Amino acid sequence: MRKNIEKVLWLSRHDLSNGQLAAIRALHGENVEIVKDPVVFQSHEGLADYISQHSDAFVYAVAGAPHYLYAALGGLQFGVFENHPAKRQDGTFGLAKVWHIANRELELVWVNENPESDNGEALVPVARG
Repeated sequence: MRKNIEKVLWLSRHDLSNGQLAAIRALHGENVEIVKDPVVFQSHEGLADYISQHSDAFVYAVAGAPHYLYAALGGLQFGVFENHPAKRQDGTFGLAKVWHIANRELELVWVNENPESDNGEALVPVARG
């Protein structure tokens, strides 16, 4: 499902957590270029257009709005971070899972069962460019 990508676009107004950064590196390699884009979409079409216009990169967003997952129905390839539901004592959320979506398929590619830890396990080989 994953194509070899050396660039990742992180769609968020927030910086990557240590867990999210570690997951991206485990999935795309230590030398992956990560670019943060604080773009906000009003509809699934906006996200779909963004992903289509950035085919040179793999796009990640935090699941939180239905239009992110709806965009998968268009056959686009992108990734979604799923955080643990409860906040940590420091107010942050631990990364629980990373999903890749492509060709209308959903693949679990990284997991972390411990909400207090930033260490997880990649379930697929590292993509090489």
